[in-house]
Amino acid sequence: MLATAVGLVMTGASLVAPILPLYALEFGVSYTAAGALITGFAVARLSFDMLGGVAGDRFGARRVTMSGAILIAVAGVTAALAPSYWVLLLSRFIEGVGSALFTTAAFQFLVQITERSRLGRATALFQTGMLVGFAIGPFAGGYLAELGDFRTPFWAYAAFGVLVAVISRLLITDVPSSGRTIGEVFRAAGSLLRKREIRVLALVAFALFVMRSGARITLFPLYGNKVVGLDPASIGTILSVSAVVNLLVVNFVGRMVDRVGRKPVAIWGLVASAFATAAYGMFGTFTSLMVVSAVFGIASGVASIPPPTMVGDLAPEGSEGSAVGLYKMAGDLGFVVGPLMVGAIADAGAFSIGFAASGAILLVAAGAMLTIGETGRKLGKGSS
Repeated sequence: MLATAVGLVMTGASLVAPILPLYALEFGVSYTAAGALITGFAVARLSFDMLGGVAGDRFGARRVTMSGAILIAVAGVTAALAPSYWVLLLSRFIEGVGSALFTTAAFQFLVQITERSRLGRATALFQTGMLVGFAIGPFAGGYLAELGDFRTPFWAYAAFGVLVAVISRLLITDVPSSGRTIGEVFRAAGSLLRKREIRVLALVAFALFVMRSGARITLFPLYGNKVVGLDPASIGTILSVSAVVNLLVVNFVGRMVDRVGRKPVAIWGLVASAFATAAYGMFGTFTSLMVVSAVFGIASGVASIPPPTMVGDLAPEGSEGSAVGLYKMAGDLGFVVGPLMVGAIADAGAFSIGFAASGAILLVAAGAMLTIGETGRKLGKGSS
């Protein structure tokens, strides 16, 4: 049910992706102002990831998950009824807050209810829900806009938020909160930052999100169009290949993480992702980029499961939310920095250097992983 709820939220978030800039332009604003809708969402997530984790530790994950879903529903209604650009921008900030609270508390809940020996597979199932949502949302959002108008996908998003709040309330078993005060929870979160393992995993999260938001989402469409000469449909097809392959491998990777160990899978995944990311800038045909995208999908799928699983392994009882919040905050920082970094490199006309720089950050993260130990207990062949 948790994976289903996450999938519904990600579907809703992706529903509005194809039409958000176009909706903004209806208010007569600039392209920069339209882009600020993305930035506002990202800044809100970055600002509230840690607070969502702290709130989860203090008040319980289910309560915070419900609150996040309700805020998402409010944001959807606000955007659908927005009389001006500024109200639309406010709705995006509210959505970012809701998204931060929901996703942080949802993964906190997953860590709390899952045996550590199965946490890799549970993490993979959780991410499967996210990936399915990301795959379905853009197509459905485009069709909803065609059937109605640009406001219609936001109404659907609001409905998903309400549905997820109901699922959280009725169908997910509550886990009691730690009962500690806010001050005690914040002090516990500060102690987590003194652990080398947590700091290394935060670096890994930053590197992965720089790769996703910078190299894949921002730089590749520019490279594909300006250098290779691909049309939008071809660029979308290449990106879809990596997403589909990623979806196909994550559950296998989850089992491998539980059986082989978190650390070796993480290191190999990060190294493979580094080279696959750099390879985007080395090829200049549709077919070759399709192959690179498929390899990238496998590599990024391998790299994406172990780090959050390791955070779950390391999270002390009662501080699961804080640990998840720290990890997510580092990732969202990378989400903000990535597009700015590769955008500046692209402005200088050095697309291949942008891909290589993203790959280099992943290699640094892989090197940092060598400095920490294994966090999970490997399962024998007879284990299920």
